[in-house]
Amino acid sequence: MEKQISYQIQKETEYSFKNHADFCVGTGRMGLTLQQQYQEQLKLVQEQIGFRHIRGHGIFCDDMAIYQEYTDESGNIRAEYNFTYLDMVMDAYQKLGIKPFLELGFMPQKMASGDQTVFYWKGNVTPPKSYEAWSDLVQAVLLHLFDRYGKGEVVTWPVEVWNEPNLPGFWKGADKEEYFTLFQKTYNAVKKTDSRFLVGGPAICGVDDVLWLKEFLEFCRAQELKPDFITRHHYMWEKPEQCGHYSYGSLRDPQTAMEELKVSREIIDSYEGFQGLPMHITEFNTSYSPDSPIHDTTVNAAYVAWLLSKLGDLCESYSYWTFGDIFFFLRKRAFHLLHSTVDLDWWQTEQFQSPHSGPLHFLKASGQMRSPFRRTDCYGKKRMEVIAQPPGIYALNKGNACAFL
Repeated sequence: MEKQISYQIQKETEYSFKNHADFCVGTGRMGLTLQQQYQEQLKLVQEQIGFRHIRGHGIFCDDMAIYQEYTDESGNIRAEYNFTYLDMVMDAYQKLGIKPFLELGFMPQKMASGDQTVFYWKGNVTPPKSYEAWSDLVQAVLLHLFDRYGKGEVVTWPVEVWNEPNLPGFWKGADKEEYFTLFQKTYNAVKKTDSRFLVGGPAICGVDDVLWLKEFLEFCRAQELKPDFITRHHYMWEKPEQCGHYSYGSLRDPQTAMEELKVSREIIDSYEGFQGLPMHITEFNTSYSPDSPIHDTTVNAAYVAWLLSKLGDLCESYSYWTFGDIFFFLRKRAFHLLHSTVDLDWWQTEQFQSPHSGPLHFLKASGQMRSPFRRTDCYGKKRMEVIAQPPGIYALNKGNACAFL
């Protein structure tokens, strides 16, 4: 039996809606920005939504070619820096009106203490052989950015130390103590360059996240470090099973998943001196699997819309992972707002060139917008205002149109 519910909308009433949907969006790795198709997709996203920041991996990876070494006349190994690709990436972001949310990683191969890597493009995930050399690299990059874009601009770019160090695939051995050392050295290097920079971490995901967050804050307090914000990631996906080329799983109960963020918020606020620190979700999505068909379902679209309506209550920002299909973590399709019919490896055959293949990105390479794109576009601050807020529902107004979410 159908049940009819009526709500009265009073234009004069103000409603509280903490909407940070356009603060940041994810990308793959920084070197992808050098591709024309990537920039075309980002241009479309910016025209439609207009994100303020963009976060991606690998600013120090070898494809960016920043860190170099040479042997001087006395036989000593010296460091030198090449900023050619860095400038091209940052110039592209400046042109599109988006600031980087600087994730510092991974390790340049010549600086790395080991050879463990992640992804086919071999991002090195081992600590540096020398923290002095690492700190010099961090400062050299920031000082160069000052020279090119101005101090007043660059200090507004948030700085995050590494990516998911609580996973052994992203940080050798998921070694907490070693990561804490990396954070301390990086924090000090950034603040020494300019104290106005906002620096945060630990960029953890939902594996041992409670223990990691507590011990991270305890370390910072013991070392008299004051991170400017806390970062973590949030995915809503049960462990998937692989079937052929795709992974299949189920969405987690949304209320239970949100409880994890509440726990993180409570942990932060339980430590004297850290109460009220902003919490940034620097990656979020339903599935973290780049080959999951869930991303092209109506259920996924509704789930993302629900997340966007709730995340602002706990978080300063939440960065959708990711904006476009120029992504290439694995040699297979991925999971973005725009996704591609351009195929890699085994996608060279016709049967895999489907416009609905499960990526987690906003857009397809053809420019076709996926459902999460429309959900995020809807929540853009400049596009709609909340005119009513019945329990579990947001009434949004855009011109003469009204939408209920």
